[in-house]
Amino acid sequence: MRRHLFLLLLTAVCLCSFAERRELTGTFGDKAVKAYRKKIPVQAEGFYLKVTPSEIVVAGRDESGLFYGKQVAEEIQNSKFIIQEGRFKEVLPLNGDGTSFEIRDWPSVSCRGVIEGFYGNPWSHEDRLRQFDFYGKHRLNIYVYGPKDDPYHRAHWRDPYPEAEAARLKELAQAAHRNHVQFVWAIHPGGDIRWNKADSLAVVNKLNLMYGLGIRTFAVFFDDIGGEGAKAEKQAGLMNYLTDAFVRKHKDVQPLIICPTQYNKAWSSGDYLSILGTTMYPEVRIMWTGNTVVDMIERDDMEWINAQIRRKAFIWLNYPVNDYCQSRLLMGKTYGNGLDIADLVSGFCSNPMEYAEASKVSLYSIADYCWNMPSYDAEQSWERAVAELMPTSHEAFRFFCKNNIDLGKTGHGLRREGESPDFGKVPNETYFSRLVTEADALLADSLSQPEMLREIAPWVETMRVLGQRGLQVLSMQKALALQDSLAFVAHYRALQKLEEKQKTIVSRDFEGSVVKAKPVVSGTVVTPWVNEEAARLVKEYKKCHAYGREFFPQQVVEDGLYYIMYKGKYLTDVNAAADRTGDFPLFVAEPDTINPQRQLWNIELIPATGRYKITNAQDGRYVNEQGTFWRNKAQNPFEAEWHTFVIVKTPEGYTIQCGGRAGSNYWKADADRIKNDREGTAFQIRAP
Repeated sequence: MRRHLFLLLLTAVCLCSFAERRELTGTFGDKAVKAYRKKIPVQAEGFYLKVTPSEIVVAGRDESGLFYGKQVAEEIQNSKFIIQEGRFKEVLPLNGDGTSFEIRDWPSVSCRGVIEGFYGNPWSHEDRLRQFDFYGKHRLNIYVYGPKDDPYHRAHWRDPYPEAEAARLKELAQAAHRNHVQFVWAIHPGGDIRWNKADSLAVVNKLNLMYGLGIRTFAVFFDDIGGEGAKAEKQAGLMNYLTDAFVRKHKDVQPLIICPTQYNKAWSSGDYLSILGTTMYPEVRIMWTGNTVVDMIERDDMEWINAQIRRKAFIWLNYPVNDYCQSRLLMGKTYGNGLDIADLVSGFCSNPMEYAEASKVSLYSIADYCWNMPSYDAEQSWERAVAELMPTSHEAFRFFCKNNIDLGKTGHGLRREGESPDFGKVPNETYFSRLVTEADALLADSLSQPEMLREIAPWVETMRVLGQRGLQVLSMQKALALQDSLAFVAHYRALQKLEEKQKTIVSRDFEGSVVKAKPVVSGTVVTPWVNEEAARLVKEYKKCHAYGREFFPQQVVEDGLYYIMYKGKYLTDVNAAADRTGDFPLFVAEPDTINPQRQLWNIELIPATGRYKITNAQDGRYVNEQGTFWRNKAQNPFEAEWHTFVIVKTPEGYTIQCGGRAGSNYWKADADRIKNDREGTAFQIRAP
């Protein structure tokens, strides 16, 4: 019988009262489980579990293995025992009705966990305590404390923590250890370190202070710095010194972890990585984010970096961290990491969002991935996470998560697929109504999961308003089709009020907040459609109606045909329809009376960007960000993100500025043509 068929039967395993079974628990070497020693996995943190109607046996390779095995036994006791294919490495049925079975299980990755290493508001003390309970439950065994905005981690690394803060760190370390989680405290000295004996001793002194708080694993960060602090030979020397002067002085301290300055392939250069690899003690673990700062990790990536550093890299995965896209929550599936890299990593940590509870959607899957990498299923793991984290409003939360997936366009380039999959090519009232009703359901369920809802509430409220805005846009569509100008303007004004309401929604809007975010929901799918369709409808309305124009945004230049002039000369498409490589318009002194359209330019506001497209009336060729025409119609088609401009009226005329992916330079008149420059020229734009 195939394993997954048998597993479906195990949900009924609690037919026999747990209390009636004989219990045997222990670790390898304990007399209580001596008869089962050969069945206990040899891997650290592994466990063996046997369940029959009369007996339950939990045997761990070590204390952590026993801890994890007991949690599975507790699931059986609480009738929450569900096995899906891939959850455990080995499951053996002992009878045909699913009431007797054995499980052997162990992790794929030895160090599995989280690094609080983001910029922004650090997690609260309560956030972290809840996190450790979550890690213990889901078999994550390492937490790296390195919030960029903790001054005693970075800016004031030499100074001891004040007494109250030190006491909180001690409590955190104790809570982590209760959940079999290594609490790693990181120091970030690279910004102002002086490579001398005094500062080396200062680091040792700080580590000793943290050791006194019960911390037994330590990291040293040199990320996001330059200058003297970024020298590989100095960093390697310090790590060796700390290993000798601190780590090896304590039998219970784990090998150090370093976050190097060149922590991804795109930033690697020279011999920095090879110096670390050849001169730093081999037990020191080296963090790595992948081919870029924000990247998913695959086998080729690991083989490259491991060869450079002569050891297995310790992965710092920059996901679901959102400190570079703070308006978005990243609540989608965690996918893209190779399923065949377990033997190539010394650890795998996820850098989460500053929203600790919301991060659990992804961290749940990080735990699944690291525990049983070859069998990891991103879709199934995400579904389980959503159901567990919001059990009383599961469907509403699932719908919310599906509308908060993609990061949008950022400098790091990572995108996530699958946002708002039910939106459809022809948006309808049902979807926008559901945005409202599911948001209402979540907001009404604030008692069951208060911490989660407190974090996501600004996005939930934004989802609600987005749904209401969408409904108004659909009403504008109907009014325009019926040529009902009164209804159109009324719905547009209602839309404006909703837009103003959405602008008031702010996350982390409290005194002392490091970062305040303006939430965006479905920023890749639904929000753009609502914005663009509203702008398009207004544009169409203005073509045939005069009523209510005072309520619409006033364009700097209304859509139409214009001359673009400089010092009395006409910008002219002198080679109209030639489509020559590198062709560009020229300023010509005389008006063209034979082919006047060569001097006329269609200036049109593009709803997708809110900027203007400028094309020649004679042949339709657009002017690009360099002040030239397309190089080739087929190879260089119009792209709104590249080829639209901001037009601003000034006392001298109009400036024309690039926007979007084209940067922020201006059109500048240079001799008889246009050039791209930091300083702009004032042009005259007038109707013929």
